[in-house]
Amino acid sequence: VDPSKHYNGKSLKDTEKLAEIQCQHFAYVFSTVLFDLSCDQYEGFLGIPGHSPIPEVLFWARRALEVEGNSLQEQETSNVIDLISEIENKTKNHCANCRKEAGCSSLMRCSRCLGAWYCGKECQVQHWKAGHKIDCFIFIRK
Repeated sequence: VDPSKHYNGKSLKDTEKLAEIQCQHFAYVFSTVLFDLSCDQYEGFLGIPGHSPIPEVLFWARRALEVEGNSLQEQETSNVIDLISEIENKTKNHCANCRKEAGCSSLMRCSRCLGAWYCGKECQVQHWKAGHKIDCFIFIRK
């Protein structure tokens, strides 16, 4: 008897791959639904500290793309890439705290969630205290 086989005859490796595919599809669906619902709820303004879905949407969208042997359909992969680009292009051009346009200077990105940009340390600290600490989404994998 092969100890690596489950009672249904599938190997543990097959089961883990299926779980990874399901997680990838969940991440794709969850990121798009969360973004759409948030746009409706906040009437398109997603930068409210303590209520911004941007870091979590970006996390799950990126998660959908990082699985080895991408199981998403070509259109789904394109949709996820477009979603990430749309969010980043809208948010990286102005400070998340003071809303000042970047102009020709570059903004600093939140190193934890990669979903907020700041014109300086002062704005980053103010935004953190205003509620970004609630929004700042990081998922620690083992």
